[in-house]
Amino acid sequence: MGSFPVIGVVGGQGGVGASRFAAALATAAGSSLLIDLDPVRGGIDVLLELEAHAGARWSGLRLAGGHLDPEDLLRGLPAWGDVAVLAADNADEPDPAAVEQLLEVARPACAVVFDLPRADGLARRAAVRHCDLVVLVSRADVAALSGARSVRRAVGGSVGLLLRGPRNVAPEAGELVGARLLGRWPARRADGRALSRIAAGVLDAVAR
Repeated sequence: MGSFPVIGVVGGQGGVGASRFAAALATAAGSSLLIDLDPVRGGIDVLLELEAHAGARWSGLRLAGGHLDPEDLLRGLPAWGDVAVLAADNADEPDPAAVEQLLEVARPACAVVFDLPRADGLARRAAVRHCDLVVLVSRADVAALSGARSVRRAVGGSVGLLLRGPRNVAPEAGELVGARLLGRWPARRADGRALSRIAAGVLDAVAR
């Protein structure tokens, strides 16, 4: 496989903004593929206001047999700027073999960002096996960090913690969760430029 990064993003709890951060990471990476692996959240295309855009979703993706050119794959998906988006559109977990095939096709051509579900599953395991880093997004209070620790243990792999909370978040938060602290996302809604800076910092951490 090529040298483009593969990064997963998962929330330590619901509503923390993991999907939004996954989209910001994909944008910061430039030409990239954003893959939605959570079939119960309603589709990341809805979050990005792409639900009316033409292009394949998981239910319409056909990968079995033959050779698929990376450019054909990316052109066949809805586009969000420079990001090709593969959204979940039904309640079925994606086939883990299809996840592997997607990576085989896409990774030599572009960065790949997975929007991962909190629930364990074969598709999530297939994605995490190839991730250079999984970003775990969590609120900074003790109860949330305890839940994030459970998610971190279930995910495995190389995990970094991104905290949503006040400026005085204790550095021990990473130790509590069992993941290195990547940075802090302010509890208030970050504007696009601030979120882009956070995403760029995570990409720099992966490149080191």
